[in-house]
Amino acid sequence: MTTITSRAGAETPHMTDLIEAHLAHIRAGGLAANTVDDRRKVLHRINADLPMGLDQATVEELAGWLARDEWGPQTKATYYGHVRGYFSWACDPRNPKLDYDPSASLIRPRVPATLPRPVSDAELQFALEHSDPDWQRRILLAAYAGLRCCELVTIRREDITPINITVKGKGGKQRTVPTAAQIWVTVRDLPAGRLDPHWDADGLAREGGVHHRRIGLRGVTMHRYRHWFATTALLNGANLRTVQELMGHSSPATTAIYTLVTDEQRRTAIAALPVLFAPTSA
Repeated sequence: MTTITSRAGAETPHMTDLIEAHLAHIRAGGLAANTVDDRRKVLHRINADLPMGLDQATVEELAGWLARDEWGPQTKATYYGHVRGYFSWACDPRNPKLDYDPSASLIRPRVPATLPRPVSDAELQFALEHSDPDWQRRILLAAYAGLRCCELVTIRREDITPINITVKGKGGKQRTVPTAAQIWVTVRDLPAGRLDPHWDADGLAREGGVHHRRIGLRGVTMHRYRHWFATTALLNGANLRTVQELMGHSSPATTAIYTLVTDEQRRTAIAALPVLFAPTSA
């Protein structure tokens, strides 16, 4: 194995080998294939971008890399998580591969709370009416089963029955979503195997934006159908715990980010309060 010298002078495995060893470690720990693949892309990109590579990165270099204006807060937070995960493993005192952890001094990027942005019913109907069968299927799976892009590109025909959809989500977590009738109609005659074998999650998200601009729905993304799924389920009487399970969230706080509370719901909640005292006018 090729070796290089660390800041303190100790020999360490070549950076590419060290990255692959880390990926093997998290793969053995059960992290989802999508997570492993995303981390691979991020680590190799940083290693190529920094002057002395990842193993000899300074705090300032990592901070500068994460501070790029073209990345939003969520992207920066995701990249930060990959960097911290890598260095936590590489500098673990029980089996250290590197003797310096520049990520320990990084400030975790803040992700501001944002309002949910579900598509409207009219936008969803328009998208379905103006899409070809493949895009109709993708949109229906996002809107009527709440699938993420990373789940859309890995789901297999055999994962969908007339009764249930078995979804392998983030972190390898599996959930079951009842199959909407519209979804079953679009997939029942398809062959076994992955429904979208030629794309990864980033590719589908990017092509989804292109498709929606092409049909006249600027600003509509595949993820906004997932917002619609959560919000509409809540509006139609599902409780937050049920929506949480359907979405595959570990916390109801995450689910709340996806669910838009309407003015009508607020008025209904106030109107439903019991009248326990009738004040007289002054």
